[in-house]
Order: sequence, then C-alpha cells, then structure tokens
Amino acid sequence: MYCRYCGKQVKDKAIVCTGCGRPVDVPGSLMSTAGKGWGFWMMVALVVASFVFPPVGFVFGVKGLMDAHKKAQASALLTVAIFMSLIWLALILGL
Repeated sequence: MYCRYCGKQVKDKAIVCTGCGRPVDVPGSLMSTAGKGWGFWMMVALVVASFVFPPVGFVFGVKGLMDAHKKAQASALLTVAIFMSLIWLALILGL
C-alpha cells in the first residue's frame, strides 16, 4: 500500500506513514473517512439538529463544503439551516 499524501510505500497494517507522519487511510476501518460523504444516519442527525439549532447546520455545512465528496450534502444542510434560521427569527419576532 502507498501513502496518499507522499507516495511512500507503507506496510499494510501501518497506522501512520513513516515518510510524512500522516495517518494512513486503512480500508474498512472507522478512521477511514477520506473521500466519503456523511452516512445516512449522520445526515439525518445533522438535519434534525439543524431544525432545533440552526447553527449546527451552518458549522457542518461550511465544513462539508471544504470536502469535495460532501459538497452536495453540505449544500442541502446549509439550505435547511438558512430556512430554519428564518423560521426561528419569524417566531421570535412574532411575525
């Protein structure tokens, strides 16, 4: 297996690269999240949290926009957060 950051060959059971010191993306492990979107239940939890407390959607949405694999999910999460912020604002102001 090769390090995806520096290209150095590392052992199959390695946790960190001996060349650059970065974590090795071990297939099938819980630490292997690079290149993946949020799972179904994580997305459900984020949307529900955004309904109750919209800043959660803003934080995870902006963070997700930085990852190419999460851009679509992050855009949807930001949309929910903006919509719920407007709803909460209307409720608070009594409109």
